[in-house]
Amino acid sequence: MSGKHLLQVKNLSFGFTGTSRLFDGASLTIHEEDRIGLWADNGSGKTTLLRIITGLQKADAMEFTLDGKPVTDEQGFRQVRKSFGFVLQNAEDQLFFPEVIDDVMFGPLNLGLSETEARKAALEALSRLGISQLANADSFRLSGGQKRLVSIASILAMRPVGLLLDEPTTGLDAKARARLIEVLGALDGPRLIVSHDMAFLRAVSNRLVSIENGHLVPLNFPAGEHFS
Repeated sequence: MSGKHLLQVKNLSFGFTGTSRLFDGASLTIHEEDRIGLWADNGSGKTTLLRIITGLQKADAMEFTLDGKPVTDEQGFRQVRKSFGFVLQNAEDQLFFPEVIDDVMFGPLNLGLSETEARKAALEALSRLGISQLANADSFRLSGGQKRLVSIASILAMRPVGLLLDEPTTGLDAKARARLIEVLGALDGPRLIVSHDMAFLRAVSNRLVSIENGHLVPLNFPAGEHFS
């Protein structure tokens, strides 16, 4: 890859107490043009990797940089979370308010935007995803697919550089899954998507990786397939 290194993890080691090590000297670089799909067996550490990158789980050891600057403390991880929006596996974990617009405004308000600025950012994010009509809808009455798109909108409203998505197709029907593929295809910026859905990853990624023996390794598209 020739683009700028936005995020780089090197020599990552991690294991839960009493279990074998999930990572043993693993490395991963996210370039500005990367749309990375991470596929691996259950329990291999996919979600744990996202939690380590965002500082929600402390690694046993690693070298970590954002835009070439070392990330070593909570202040550094706050900048990582600001730069790379983390869309959780369960959309309900990111929806707290009765109305969709309040959920999507929550992040921008926490970043210090005024009420007017936050509302504008939220409406722009909803529009980018084609769900402006949901702005005043009841968050708790949305379908699974709508909740997923709203959770993504809540991250986009904070205008991150890139995205980290954990199993974004969980609970989606075929129509909502197709809509998500369409949405991700239209979004700019680097991203790392964790999923067990290989067909989905092929549709939204330009690079595939997996976790094997504690390392992150490249996966090749099957014969006849090519990167999007």
